[in-house]
Amino acid sequence: MAEAVTEAVTEAEWSQLPKELLNLISERLDSSLYLLRFRSVCSSWRSSTTSTPNLHTHHLLPFKFPIFSNDPTTTTPNRYNHITSNASSFSLSKRTLFLITPPQHLHHQQEPPLHPWLIKIGLDQFGKTQLWHPLSRFPIRTPIPPSPSGFPDLLDIYNLPVLDLGQEFVLNLRGVPSLNSLYMEKVVFLRTGFKKERFVLLTIHVSGKLALFRSGDADWSVIPDMPTPYDDVCVFKGELFAVDSTGRTVRVGLDLSVEIAGESVFGGDKKFLVECGDELLLVDKYLSSDYVCSLDMFGEDAEDGDEIYELGCERAAKFRLYRLDEVERRWVELESLSNRVLFLGDDCAFCVPASDLCVAKGDCVIFRDDIFNINVLESGMGVFHLDEDEVSPLANQPDYSKLFWPPPDWVTLH
Repeated sequence: MAEAVTEAVTEAEWSQLPKELLNLISERLDSSLYLLRFRSVCSSWRSSTTSTPNLHTHHLLPFKFPIFSNDPTTTTPNRYNHITSNASSFSLSKRTLFLITPPQHLHHQQEPPLHPWLIKIGLDQFGKTQLWHPLSRFPIRTPIPPSPSGFPDLLDIYNLPVLDLGQEFVLNLRGVPSLNSLYMEKVVFLRTGFKKERFVLLTIHVSGKLALFRSGDADWSVIPDMPTPYDDVCVFKGELFAVDSTGRTVRVGLDLSVEIAGESVFGGDKKFLVECGDELLLVDKYLSSDYVCSLDMFGEDAEDGDEIYELGCERAAKFRLYRLDEVERRWVELESLSNRVLFLGDDCAFCVPASDLCVAKGDCVIFRDDIFNINVLESGMGVFHLDEDEVSPLANQPDYSKLFWPPPDWVTLH
């Protein structure tokens, strides 16, 4: 029989961990919130992170970017189209999605458990921090009926349990904020090295082709490859990807090369790419034109007799989901999301386990389907359950609608 070990095991002091190990840990924190909390533990942890490239990403971006031209036909000797304009420029805003969860001492005292709150925080075109609707391009203007009583003027997310769900980046027209709605395409940001000034942006040009901007370049580059117009772009495992309207998916190189990553799936009307854990998902959105929308051209204060227009509207009818088989370069249809919830917004898409959302059932897509781009929080919000194969209004799904505005009571009480 082996002798019992009688010596007491001495626990290592967290503050005495090797500086090299602490630096390796900090380099793997891809959230500015997590990095800030890491540095706040103690002085030795703070001093171990000599370089903090993720702490304030928006301060490390160039002050301005050249704007697009509507004509991508000009060619250059390197075979790629370059577009520029001296009339104005783009600025880039970063917005972060957070899931704010109840403090532990409150969470365990309640039955049923308190639910978290999904928000988006970021800068507007004027550099002012705003609270945004998580799935919309619009900020939340308070007070909004129903206005929560006691809503705090200051919400300190650094002292609450918070999950960083990801970021979105938005191009704004500098000097002409009223025209920002003219450019509504998603843009993704990828850091291409440890040096803060090395990065690349990828978006979709008005022509439907891919447009790429690399740090150090004077202009955007439009990549001519386009059998059909592109629908979406994303970053997956540190690489750039794009999908066209057929589901054909490509990996985009920093040298402007394009490589097939997944074959077409056809079927639906609009394709989206979503990084979900260690998998890349394709969301295929099917539209129906059976809806009739009443549009008051004069707004809610219209006089009696003002004309109301009824228009045929395309709305989401169903979704099909696929995962990328990276070896076979093909899309494999999914029947479930492993009890996760997929959120599909104007400029972002992300997955969250149902357990983190405190909902009993996942395997659904929560989306915003506002064809008129109206600044109304509940406009076009819907839920698609994979097992039921049907869409229902978010307002009819309280387990999910309570994740959005207004904030839960525990936020105002905290």
